[in-house]
Amino acid sequence: MQVLETEIHAGPEGTVVEFLGDGGEKIAVTMATSDPRLTLDKAALVGCAKEMMAQCAAFGNTERVSGQSGYRDLGGPSIKSQGLFTFEYRDNNSVRQLQGVELASLEAAHGEALRSAIDLLDDTPEGGQEGWAVRVRDGSGKIVSSVDFDEARREKAAAE
Repeated sequence: MQVLETEIHAGPEGTVVEFLGDGGEKIAVTMATSDPRLTLDKAALVGCAKEMMAQCAAFGNTERVSGQSGYRDLGGPSIKSQGLFTFEYRDNNSVRQLQGVELASLEAAHGEALRSAIDLLDDTPEGGQEGWAVRVRDGSGKIVSSVDFDEARREKAAAE
């Protein structure tokens, strides 16, 4: 699908970013009303919606550390990117890797890592919740951010 236009409007469940395609296709991303990103400008909202779609699309195709991800650029309006990041997720006794995630900044990458780590709390048995949960690497492979299970627990408790 070639994205020709992007629309943003309020929906009953939150802010909706719609990507409209050349053949009448439409992809809608709804961001919950409680999402702090909703105060961002149009370009940033579009960027957040793209990040959400990339995460959703890639999780089904995520391969182990040696594999490649299924991520591809969605086209259309974009935000200025800091670069491509690789996310590593501890999944019980193994590591999943999501490569080629384009984000606007290191801060955005850390925020995504924190959200992912909080999600891992529900999926990882208590005995496996020690040490790091999600790590972020830059294009050269250097670890630029890391969220451990303790930080994820603190953030989850603060949000409740």
